[in-house]
Amino acid sequence: MVAAMPDSTKRTDLAGLEALALRQGGYFDRHDAQDYGITDQLLRYHTQTGRFERILPGVYRLRTAPISPSDDYLLAWVWTNYRGAISHESALALYELGDVSPVQVHVTVPRPFHRTSAPFRVHLAALPEGEVQMYNGVRVTTPNRAIIDAAASGADPTQIHQAVRDALARGLLQPETLRAAARRRPNQHLRNVQQLIEEALADAAA
Repeated sequence: MVAAMPDSTKRTDLAGLEALALRQGGYFDRHDAQDYGITDQLLRYHTQTGRFERILPGVYRLRTAPISPSDDYLLAWVWTNYRGAISHESALALYELGDVSPVQVHVTVPRPFHRTSAPFRVHLAALPEGEVQMYNGVRVTTPNRAIIDAAASGADPTQIHQAVRDALARGLLQPETLRAAARRRPNQHLRNVQQLIEEALADAAA
């Protein structure tokens, strides 16, 4: 049985919260609700009555929101409390670079980060401002960073070659900026990423 909606003297802005949610695929987190004057009691009430859905611990969705093409990415981003960014093969998929189709959404979050209760592939690493951007309404690593991260974590080299070709053809990066990105992470590579990038650039030039 749904409990009666609690009385509250605090001003709430339910319409404002819903407008925010609609801008990001219907998703919002508990802190968003608090910012709009929605107490935990009200949040539970609107979840019980079906206005909101609890998707993951601390993450909710406006039930009437249309499904976005970036739905999984938006959910992962909100789940990081907006601190993270879609990354690695998932960033390549979002940019439509190569033909990757990762089983899990890859998301990079700066330390410290302790959330684990979600079906995402979480990478803990710094996210300098120049290596992230908003794309299709979600925060994502830049094409340079995404290619290097995917290459470093063991993505299929043929996909890295294709991603580099696609990114160059669309003007999303330049060879020197990609080389510089590879040099910035010499100690995190599972393979010789700089060599792979040079091979991919040579392949694209040919």
